[in-house]
Amino acid sequence: MKRILLSCAIGMATMAVFAQKSDENPPITPAWALGHIVWEDSMNTTVGAERIIDGYLQRGIPVDAIIIDSSWSTSYNDFEWDHQRYADPAKMIDGFSHKGVRTILWVTGNVNEKCKDTPKQKSATYDEVVSNNFGVDNSKPYTWWKGYGQHIDFTNTEATQWWYNQLDKVFVEGVYGWKTDQGEQHLPAAFETSKGRMTNEQFRHYYYDAMYDYTVSRKRDGIIIARPFSHQGGFEASIGKMSLGWCGDFSGNFDGLKHQIDNIYRSARYGYGAIACEVAGFWNERANAVQFVRYAQFGCMTACMINGGENGAFTNHLPWWHSQEVENIYRQCVMLMKELTPYKFSTLVDAHLNGGSLLRGMNFEEESHLLGNDIFTKAITSDNKNVTFHLPADGVWIDYWTGEQYQGGTLFTKNYPLSQFPLFVRAGAIIPINDVTKPEKRIFKIYSGGGKTSRTFHLPKGDGIDFFDCSVSYDEQQHHIILDATEPADFVFIIEGHTFPQRGSHIDAYIQ
Repeated sequence: MKRILLSCAIGMATMAVFAQKSDENPPITPAWALGHIVWEDSMNTTVGAERIIDGYLQRGIPVDAIIIDSSWSTSYNDFEWDHQRYADPAKMIDGFSHKGVRTILWVTGNVNEKCKDTPKQKSATYDEVVSNNFGVDNSKPYTWWKGYGQHIDFTNTEATQWWYNQLDKVFVEGVYGWKTDQGEQHLPAAFETSKGRMTNEQFRHYYYDAMYDYTVSRKRDGIIIARPFSHQGGFEASIGKMSLGWCGDFSGNFDGLKHQIDNIYRSARYGYGAIACEVAGFWNERANAVQFVRYAQFGCMTACMINGGENGAFTNHLPWWHSQEVENIYRQCVMLMKELTPYKFSTLVDAHLNGGSLLRGMNFEEESHLLGNDIFTKAITSDNKNVTFHLPADGVWIDYWTGEQYQGGTLFTKNYPLSQFPLFVRAGAIIPINDVTKPEKRIFKIYSGGGKTSRTFHLPKGDGIDFFDCSVSYDEQQHHIILDATEPADFVFIIEGHTFPQRGSHIDAYIQ
């Protein structure tokens, strides 16, 4: 296989492109969130958070954000830091920022009278919520999985604004969003709200929507992580106001991986845009080395890898705990996922504009899917390395590992060592990628075998939600590339799999 590289810098009139969010299509997920998010739910301290981040960074594994999980506050949800656990939150968050790591805080919509896992039983704001009748069901308290309290009525404009004022206490520089967990899960099937009686399913969108609206109004590149479809409660966050989806709470074994794939595929089929994988699950059985790797390989072919849980936060969830081989494979997965950030981002902008999901063509039975239109993968969900599956019916598909080509619809059987998994690229595909060592470059990989091919991309302008449009056409016979972009940049083209007929052959690039 011969690789040809062409670089061309262009300068032209700059035109920023930004589309207003549609309530029916997924929002644009910031580019930074399409990466590697870590956390721990064992120590729940500054020391624990720093230990997790530094463990990855010292081994050359990038970290994009950390989730500070549930017991960071003195009571649920009073938005007062527990200084026994986190002595100097501002210093901690600032330290993470200097390492390029954003902070995400756990939250639910509950205010408690009695708590578990926190130093104070009763939130300092509990009586205020009661006196103003800011809770659902006339502020009637109920038992939920973090104690006993009431859920804020997010249909009530005054209550929602009060809640926003509470969020303001901790939504400081360096904090980029919320892991919005489900406190509404244990509410009755139906209850009273400011808009009348609602079912639980009708109400839950008000909670997630309020959290999304607050976040992007304060920080347009902020996110909420929320459940799309979950086996624990059905469809939860609104499609149009879910920045990043995580289905939630799986075991670390192969049964957990299979269950999570089902939840993720259901979410994508329903129309949620960016859906992440909870690598190695959250609770119950811990992942062994093989299960951990297969989880990571599937996860890197979703929107984001979220790694952390109570089932071995400082053991089974850490790649280096298993072996040097597992650490190397995990690093490979993270780097591949981050390399594909422009491709995933562009696909999600298209979903925002036209509907759809990052994950497409899901085959529930074979546990396979397309990432965008041009990358195909299949999960490995057992100890058996010999897997059988069908390639997508249309087009010609190139094995990522060997460069061999196969006709669409082929029944494919292969033995995959632990370091590899089924991964194919469509012949003729043009894939925008990142090179972490050359962030100023706009790199495109063009896969030969498509004759004449053309793609339009929405490329990230930075690591947020702003983008610019770029069209690339490639004529394989004439060796011509035509580029049409609305931003000046240094564009690099890598032609994969093309053997030129003679020495001195070249690619001509035309800039429109």
